[in-house]
Amino acid sequence: MPPPDSASLPALDPALQARIHTLWDQLAVFGASQIEASLMHLLGEVAALVEAQNAYWMSTVRVTDSTADPLGGWRPVVLRYLRPMPADTRFTERRLRAINQGQVDESTIAQARFAGTFRAHRLRDIVSPAWFETEFHLGYLERGIHDSLTVGVPVNDMTEGYYGFLRMRPDEPFTETQRQTAYHAMRGLMWFHRQVSLAHGVALADTPLSPGERKVVALLLTDKTEAEMAVDLGVTPSSAHTYVRDVLQKLGVKGRTGLTALWLGKQS
Repeated sequence: MPPPDSASLPALDPALQARIHTLWDQLAVFGASQIEASLMHLLGEVAALVEAQNAYWMSTVRVTDSTADPLGGWRPVVLRYLRPMPADTRFTERRLRAINQGQVDESTIAQARFAGTFRAHRLRDIVSPAWFETEFHLGYLERGIHDSLTVGVPVNDMTEGYYGFLRMRPDEPFTETQRQTAYHAMRGLMWFHRQVSLAHGVALADTPLSPGERKVVALLLTDKTEAEMAVDLGVTPSSAHTYVRDVLQKLGVKGRTGLTALWLGKQS
């Protein structure tokens, strides 16, 4: 199905709309150094809105323009789950590696086909009935996933974010109203989607920021001195200075002023 247009979507129930507006207000209160906590809060609140039992955020980057590539050059680089996936502690690592090695299915190809548009799809909206007989669907069921709802968010020409919501109970597929709810909840948060990508170094650095580097960025967005940052990081002041220098170089900015400008969207 084509991606929905916000102007064509029917108005949500006032109570649902009020909950979405409350969520937007809550996200605005989180500090710039609390992006990971705010991401988990967003995933948890929207999961509750659509009655999902788990959720994830995934960032993808375009690494090639080759028309021969089944994904149009798009590859996942970061994946964060709201809650650990059951019975498979290495699922995230294996899933990213499989996609990057070309092990893709109809649902993954369909999502890539809609790149560049803000969209929300349930699994059955984008795959054929035959897909439900494949090993890929069996893999979903083995991990307890009975339906999924994905919101695709274009951040820029080279970066996209995916917010996925998972139904872990059988015989309870996502409804059209829940698809619209997820779309509306995410549509008014372009500033947030950009900040999540920036906080993970996606679209700016050659490689995504490591967990340690993300902590350095979070500390740089506070008023702490490098000496105070060293204490938080558990390293010497000289090591903290090196970490700060390397992270700023990786993001292509000069000093905290440049990082702040980048964070606020005042620098391309």
